Amino acid sequence: MNEMSNTLGRRGARTSAVRTGAAMTRALMLAAFALIVAGSLALIPVRAQAGVSAKEPKNPAKAMLEKASKALGEDKEWTTRVEKGLFIEWDTEGWGTLRADYARSIKKPDKLKIDQDNSAYDHPFFRMYYMSGGEAWGIVNLQTRQSPQLTASLKTVLDRADGIRYFLAACDTFFMAAPVPDDSVLSGKDLVRAGCVLKGDTILFDVQKKSNLLMRRIESKGTRAFVFESYENVRGHRMPFHVVVYDKGRMASEYQWQSITFDEKLDDAMFEENRPPKK
Repeated sequence: MNEMSNTLGRRGARTSAVRTGAAMTRALMLAAFALIVAGSLALIPVRAQAGVSAKEPKNPAKAMLEKASKALGEDKEWTTRVEKGLFIEWDTEGWGTLRADYARSIKKPDKLKIDQDNSAYDHPFFRMYYMSGGEAWGIVNLQTRQSPQLTASLKTVLDRADGIRYFLAACDTFFMAAPVPDDSVLSGKDLVRAGCVLKGDTILFDVQKKSNLLMRRIESKGTRAFVFESYENVRGHRMPFHVVVYDKGRMASEYQWQSITFDEKLDDAMFEENRPPKK
């Protein structure tokens, strides 16, 4: 009886040991499996990111200019724009202050005509400037003018017709600038300043915080500034009806627009007038 009990006891002990060993083996296998699964899961994000770059934080200067562009309605497409009003050149050398009836017509993507008539203000000047298909020419007191400088100048007018939107596409660097001093030109406007680099030139933009409207643009290495005033809504476009141009700190000229229209039908022929014959 005791031998049987001892035998059963030994068998029970062996059975228990076997069960314990099996349980430990299962536990080790489960732990190993868990490590394999955890390692696989850890690799999933790395593989997902291998083909997709991490999203970069938004450049604050570019974000500010995009907001200003939208406030101006520059996201609304247009095909033609016609501005008419008074153009004043202040204290010109030898002629004093000159005034002219002024009309600027633009047809996208590459057509521009400027009609400047000083004759109504006691100066016998008639000037018309054209750009079409990348070529530019001018008629100044019935004389035809062409030059690389004229072409570059009229192309600049065409480029900047899109406002901030043009700079957002053309600039390669954007940055926030130091707070705008409370100067005499834009006193009390509560401005914030951003900048960008365009073909080696630093362009600065002063935007009103509350309205997000562009108040001033500074370019030509800080020597030329455009101040934008008297904004009005023209078919969803916020347009400045008064633009003052400063050259090296001196008020050089200004535009007093009486009307601004969009998407009028403009015949291509008006942009081909007086085109000089090809040489």
